Amino acid sequence: MLLRSSESQQTYKKRSGQLLKHQTSVLPVKVKSVENSFRMQIILAILIVIISLNGIKPFTVSDDPNWENSIIINGFNYPADAASIEKISKHKQVFWFFNAIVDILPYNFTELFENCNEIKFYGGSVKSIHITPKLDCIVLYNTSTENVIIKPDMFYKLGDFSCTKSKLTHIPENINRLKHLKNLDLGDNLIEIVQMDQLNGLDNLEELSLSSNKIKHIYSDGPVSLPSLNTMYLIYNRLQHFDVCNWNMPTLSSLYLQGNNLTHFAIHQFPALELLLIYGNPLNCAWKDSLKNTSIRHQFYISCDEKSVGAFELDCSPQTYHQLKQQVSSVDTKLRQIEVKMLNNYQQVSDRMQKIESLLQNLTAKIIEQQNVSNDIIEAMYRIEIERASNQTKKIP
Repeated sequence: MLLRSSESQQTYKKRSGQLLKHQTSVLPVKVKSVENSFRMQIILAILIVIISLNGIKPFTVSDDPNWENSIIINGFNYPADAASIEKISKHKQVFWFFNAIVDILPYNFTELFENCNEIKFYGGSVKSIHITPKLDCIVLYNTSTENVIIKPDMFYKLGDFSCTKSKLTHIPENINRLKHLKNLDLGDNLIEIVQMDQLNGLDNLEELSLSSNKIKHIYSDGPVSLPSLNTMYLIYNRLQHFDVCNWNMPTLSSLYLQGNNLTHFAIHQFPALELLLIYGNPLNCAWKDSLKNTSIRHQFYISCDEKSVGAFELDCSPQTYHQLKQQVSSVDTKLRQIEVKMLNNYQQVSDRMQKIESLLQNLTAKIIEQQNVSNDIIEAMYRIEIERASNQTKKIP
């Protein structure tokens, strides 16, 4: 803007300020709205970061008041707390982790703990765990565990393994590499199908619990040998058939089957059986009555279902109708497994495609939003230039 010959320097500054104020006031309201929205987003992001940082607390370590050789760790986060792991005593034997947050626990996790032979996780989240070779006992309770990794080429000392109230959908692969395992508890998970010959090689296994899962089928591709097993828990599942004719369990003395959908099974396949709990099943009445001729204890009253009729066997005779029926059921189970895997793979691909599509939609929306903002700014600048040119034209005599 030019200084008029008839006005003073002070009048020129005043008139320049008024023109600048006028030009600012003609900016579109939408530009100011976009700026305010952007500022709010920045403020919100900062608040989220502050809140999340305030929510991160260091883990605490304390001695176990009940036993001098154990230690309690609360709120441990791995790998975030890996740099601070040295604050945990190295000389304890038993390590209790409460409410830990772990993505993947590596197999060498306990290397720094010289005398550690047991680790126990209660609550929190341990999504995946590598079995540590040197440990004697591992306990996972209510940890949302989905994956247990056992390397086939390693030697393991593990004698007790418990992963309960979690999210396992199958018996861990290579479980038979745990040659010293005596107690295996996978109760209260999401297991639906069990292939018993996976357990071949666990010659020292004494107690097996698969209770409170969703097991519908138990099968094997060949003989099953568990020479030391004396107690098995399969309570509160969904079993309809219980094919045990390929099983060799000479020391099995206690069998818990209550709360399933069984009608009968070849009970004489277990010569050492002393205790059978099988109430809460729609048993064949004739099969139930045949138990009176055995020395097996029941402890609770056993009812039967009058509608449950048909042939049954107490022994595993070669190629009986019942055995053929179980073989057909085994084939059906394998087909279902293949079908489930195919559906899971399809679902995974579908989920990934949906995520990619969602990301593309978000990216497109952001590009359009940025373009609109740019257009608004260009439009505002264009209007300012027009206004300036118009004002200058008016000034020309």
